[in-house]
Amino acid sequence: MSPRSARKNAVVALAALALLGTLAFLFARTQASGYKGDLNAMSLMRELRDMDARWDIDAVRLANDLSSNPESIPDRAPVIGRILQELAYGSAGGQVPALREGIAQKQAAFARLREAHAASLAALRQARDALATLTADAGALRARDPRAADRAAALATQAEVIRAGIRSADIEDQEGIARTLEPRLALLTAAAGSDAAALAAARKAESATRAFLDRRTAEAGDWRKFSFMTVGARVDLLSRDLSKSVEAALDEKDRWRVYLVAYAAALLLGVGYLGARVVATQAALLEANETLEQRVADRTQALETALRQLKESEAQLVQSEKMSSLGQLVAGVAHEINTPLAYVKNSMALVRERLPAMRAVLGDDEGLEELEALARDGLHGIDQIAELVANLRNFSRIDRSKVASFNVNEGLRSTLLIARPTLRKVEVEQKLGDIPSITCSPSQVNQVVLNLLTNAAQAMDKPEGHIVLGTRREGAGHVAIEVSDNGRGIPPENMSRIFDPFFTTKEVGKGTGLGLTIAYKIVSQHGGRIDVRSDPGVGSTFTVVLPVEPPAGISENAQREQVPA
Repeated sequence: MSPRSARKNAVVALAALALLGTLAFLFARTQASGYKGDLNAMSLMRELRDMDARWDIDAVRLANDLSSNPESIPDRAPVIGRILQELAYGSAGGQVPALREGIAQKQAAFARLREAHAASLAALRQARDALATLTADAGALRARDPRAADRAAALATQAEVIRAGIRSADIEDQEGIARTLEPRLALLTAAAGSDAAALAAARKAESATRAFLDRRTAEAGDWRKFSFMTVGARVDLLSRDLSKSVEAALDEKDRWRVYLVAYAAALLLGVGYLGARVVATQAALLEANETLEQRVADRTQALETALRQLKESEAQLVQSEKMSSLGQLVAGVAHEINTPLAYVKNSMALVRERLPAMRAVLGDDEGLEELEALARDGLHGIDQIAELVANLRNFSRIDRSKVASFNVNEGLRSTLLIARPTLRKVEVEQKLGDIPSITCSPSQVNQVVLNLLTNAAQAMDKPEGHIVLGTRREGAGHVAIEVSDNGRGIPPENMSRIFDPFFTTKEVGKGTGLGLTIAYKIVSQHGGRIDVRSDPGVGSTFTVVLPVEPPAGISENAQREQVPA
């Protein structure tokens, strides 16, 4: 080989190495994964936000538990400490000292609340004992002096009323409770009269009760201080910063992918041009170039496929995590509501049970009749709250995304309860027919109906809004759900776009344009369809047709994929 040929080959080799090095550099830039640390930090931030919310719930539950055997409150400090430790080693480590200081302050406030609550419980026991002694002395006074029977009965009644009043566990209305009991306490010594034993017991009971109310008022102050201390705002701010960082990293990756595709295309053109020039004299080199071209094309196709799969996987992962956290939060809140609700219901039931005894003592008193009516109404209201909580838990349960046999009419009634705030100014007429149960994902079908009801309510521009919700059979193997409204209707030019993502005719900030898109996707996954009829100025009718038994493969898709709410 001549020196000239050797130099030429060396130049070609160096040029080829430079081209391949540039290609490798571009490819490496498209594979950068620095944003994964920010994603992990965002997940930890969500967990910390959840712990902070649970901590607030623990404080309310602790302050409102006046039972003799109070329920134990879990220690959130180890979990929070673990989260902060993991954050300290991640991309958000610079924000950990501020978060740790806020957590420490909140821990100290919670400890003070525990101490104040323990003091309240001790004062409550002394007050109960003193009132019980006063009731017993009132009975003894009646036995000693039959002429003082009325006074003894009044004294016993006052003691029982005060005992019932101090059992109230509403820490938020402690001042109102104290104002209600103050007149009763002022009447104790007057009701005792001149009897020395009764007077001493009345003064002791009054002193013990006032001591309890003072302790409880101090505890209410500690509870308010704790409630105002939250790390949620700091966590939300840091989460937004991390989200922007992740978006910037993904945008940068997309930019490098564009460079890679453009460079690869230019490289292919160059290789083709060189191959055309040496085709006559270098057949072996042409074959090598064709092989290289095929490999590059295959790699480009593989990169495009991997990119598409990565985007789909990211979207599914984010939506799945969002739905899981939301479902757990809603189910947890609904569960926590049941505990104070049970306290209130038991207290109201006890008041109602004591009313006959009070009537026997006081006779036909107009105030007792009013108190009995209030107790009855209160129990009725508590039952309604319990029903709403049960429907909320059923509506938001994560495991109901799985396929199961579903009574559509019952699901519609449950959805109407959830949508009650949205439909407050709209008259809803139910025309639920006799239809069979269907096999579907119950929570997803409920989501479709909720989206349609919300759209119908928001389409109302008349003072007398009216929605008709009905079900019927559709042929032998299908059921139909129909939502009709007398709203503004849909213009003909928009009918072809109503199911497009992010298309909305609402004002800015009042709609995302995803409600009908999500509904259409869910119905399609279940092997059904959505029909629309609309007259501008008259109203719209959306008809969802679902099969009783979904086609093969639809059940598995419904179980695997969570649709965002």
